[in-house]
Amino acid sequence: MLINCCVSSAQTSGKGDLEKKKEQLVKEIDEIQKELDKTKKSKKVNLNQLAALRKQIDTREKLIGNYNSQINEIDKEISSKIRVVRSLDRELDTLRKNYANMIYYAYKHRSAYDKLLFLFSAQDFNDALMRLKYIKRYNAYRRMQATLIGDTQADLKKQMETLKSRRETKKKVLSEQQEQRKKLATEKANKDKMAKTLSKQEKQLKASIDKKRKEQEKLKKQIADLIKKEIEASKKKAGASSGKASSSSGSLGLTPEAAALSASFASNQGKLPWPVTKGELTGTFGEHEHPILENVKTKNNGIDIKTAAGADVRAVFKGKVVSIISNPGYHKAVLVKHGEYFTVYSHLASVKVKANQEVDTKQSIGSAFTDENGETSVHLEIWKGTALLNPQNWIIEK
Repeated sequence: MLINCCVSSAQTSGKGDLEKKKEQLVKEIDEIQKELDKTKKSKKVNLNQLAALRKQIDTREKLIGNYNSQINEIDKEISSKIRVVRSLDRELDTLRKNYANMIYYAYKHRSAYDKLLFLFSAQDFNDALMRLKYIKRYNAYRRMQATLIGDTQADLKKQMETLKSRRETKKKVLSEQQEQRKKLATEKANKDKMAKTLSKQEKQLKASIDKKRKEQEKLKKQIADLIKKEIEASKKKAGASSGKASSSSGSLGLTPEAAALSASFASNQGKLPWPVTKGELTGTFGEHEHPILENVKTKNNGIDIKTAAGADVRAVFKGKVVSIISNPGYHKAVLVKHGEYFTVYSHLASVKVKANQEVDTKQSIGSAFTDENGETSVHLEIWKGTALLNPQNWIIEK
């Protein structure tokens, strides 16, 4: 019984987790659909639409997988219930046979089992007492057998009802899964059509990639130059405070306060807050194959986060604003220093801070920029000295 309870509890927990995951996936699909509906207003097909559709397809495939898991769990429950029902059926059949044999035997030997005759034929008082106890035990046993048959019948009925319910649930889940498969097929057809349309725009896409690469290189150079200046200034400051000149060109000469801030920043790797309160990762760090063009790669010096129009952009850690940067592709950008680490927040519509201003963790430094397609996003970069780091390894995982 204890094992059955544990199994039942585990099954309930598994069902609950699957149901929660299903609800989460359905919610994600609805949100992506809203974004797709917005982009559909624009007659021009773009990569953002294709990326959103691909994400929707990926999420729907996960949802179909969730339905598969639900069906597998239900099948396990049904198999388990069938075994229980068969076992109870056999047990009930045995109980009925035993009870029938008992009644038949009692009837066949009814004269010998007449209570008074059985008692009065006792040889002495002790024998009569023993016979009385036997009669009581026999009657109690018959009642127990009858009760056991009734309880087993009730349990069997309950198990049969549960089995019927689980079969109905399976039918419903299969129907929902079939509906999701139809939607998935439609989305895949739309994705192929969209990809075909975009592939015809190869010239424009390559020109756009080239333009973005130049803007990215320009921003990278702007940031690197500012960081180098900071390194030189910090070396002089650290050298002056210690009475020695620092010769290392690749890292900052840190004062004790800056070293403490740097260590604090480093200890928060994987725990830094996102630069926006609500956002979704749309571009990851490093080199990637182009989603449409063959043999074409794109590079990202940071991460891109999609957010709501006019969203506040926040500092991920306390530090000092080094500079406000302007870039044609990334619009306004803010460079913040945290000891030997730097964070860069670009694609900003407006900036709320000034150079040399101290900022706290989660302090608003500006607002996110919305492009002509209605897409609002923030670009985040993290540097250690003049080396680029992957911001995804530093912010809290969602």
